[in-house]
Amino acid sequence: MTPNALLALDQAHDGSRAGGKAAALARLIRKGLPVPEGLVVPVGTPENAVPALVDRILAWAEQRAPYGLIARSSAVAEDGASASFAGMYTSRFTPARPFPLRTAITAVQSSTLEPTAQAYARLHGVTAAPGMAVVIQPALRPTAAGVLAAEVLAGRCVRWRIEAVRGLAEPLVNGTQAGEVHAGLRHTTHPVQPAEQRVILLPATPDELRLPPGEWAPVAGFHRDETLAKIKTSQEGVLHLYTPASWAAVPVLSEERCQVLLDRAVAAAAALSIERIDVEWAFTADGTLHLVQARPLTRALHEGRATGRHCEDGWSGIPAVAGTGAGPAVRIGDGTALTGAVLICGALGPEAAGALLEQPAAVVSTTGGPLSHTAIIARELGIPCVTNVKAATEIPAGHLIEVNGTEGTVRPVAGIPEQRTERDRLDGEAVVVQHLPAIAPRDGRAATLLLHSPSGQRPVLPTPTASAEHGTVGVLIVDEDVATPELPGFQVVRLKLGRLLWPMDGGDVPDTIVAVDPNGRILHRRGLHD
Repeated sequence: MTPNALLALDQAHDGSRAGGKAAALARLIRKGLPVPEGLVVPVGTPENAVPALVDRILAWAEQRAPYGLIARSSAVAEDGASASFAGMYTSRFTPARPFPLRTAITAVQSSTLEPTAQAYARLHGVTAAPGMAVVIQPALRPTAAGVLAAEVLAGRCVRWRIEAVRGLAEPLVNGTQAGEVHAGLRHTTHPVQPAEQRVILLPATPDELRLPPGEWAPVAGFHRDETLAKIKTSQEGVLHLYTPASWAAVPVLSEERCQVLLDRAVAAAAALSIERIDVEWAFTADGTLHLVQARPLTRALHEGRATGRHCEDGWSGIPAVAGTGAGPAVRIGDGTALTGAVLICGALGPEAAGALLEQPAAVVSTTGGPLSHTAIIARELGIPCVTNVKAATEIPAGHLIEVNGTEGTVRPVAGIPEQRTERDRLDGEAVVVQHLPAIAPRDGRAATLLLHSPSGQRPVLPTPTASAEHGTVGVLIVDEDVATPELPGFQVVRLKLGRLLWPMDGGDVPDTIVAVDPNGRILHRRGLHD
């Protein structure tokens, strides 16, 4: 095989050549999961080799792509266990024609050099070579699409959230729309939250793309025969259609289709050998489910839920990242430093996502939900975040506000407590966490303890790699009903507080445990043997 040969997606086993996204999809295909067929332009393919590959791709796509193609990023380090690179790279819909396809491929390839993506990689300690492969697939014309985030235990989803929109999932993942929400915890299913969707995005045929705004194009739903929707605009191979009024009160997903998604999430998690999974999916009008991306859920979701009511003394939205943060309201491009401030923003594309790397105290997004790229990156960085705060545009620049990402509220405050920028230095104590940080803090800790909490939060159990990167890692179980996991190389230490899984080569168990906030400040300290 020549270095620049196209790879069939089902043969894209080597992540160093096919990138993380393609390699994960190849694993799903091997396990019989429903992944659309595709080709991969390998890592390291030079720009002057792309035209010849384009000819081969178009020949392959001739009978496969009535609605064009999509070129998707698949960087070597993308979709990792601790760093997702969500929204950092470019993906493009494109007509199945030489020039636009070539342009789309080179745009995806070059996005690995974006300063924001490189800064994000440095922040997360990612040292993999910045190689970019490109996944080429026929564009699906979905009736519904979205994202599922789930924690999987003993062959079932024990904590999960599904966000769904009509048509393509792009406005959901890029944060420009809030989707219909289905969520649950163990045997409890929460009430469905309806979507807020005025516009449907669909890939189109060449004839449809020639239709002017105001004309009508066909759309299909599960619940009825094909209907017509008015065209708002079209760009880059995609129609933007006004949602038919007759669909306003019709759910995007049924309970049965949600269950199909949950079952497939369990199978996908098993295929990838992970316990927390983030899946992008699409249903076509015939009811067929397609999995278009699957990766580790880098940070667990929390239980916060939107109240749906306007705060008497502030604003409300969808809680996306737990915690509180306060500071002056700032916006990208207004010349004000973002560090320690509250960032007011809309959807953050790759060109603006770098704002999150400047360590704002909190983020308030006017659109989107907890599974949008903005919220995912904020969650990875431990930045409190509330999304879909439409009235945030009313907040004056410089206004002092407090963001509660657990409750989904934004309130004005009279002043901000003095904040330290340095982490508290620990003295041989163990730090209790829900998940391992992306980068191991050098704060003097003796160990990091992953917590099994009574609420059902279940961490990803430590691996030899985790211990090598984070020092001594144990598991603290405080819920008597939780069975003790079997971990090779770990011993069970009985405590008044519960049980501790402690590595046999970890030395003495620390006397003290602490909890710290996202900025490394100590919130609570107690004796481990008390």
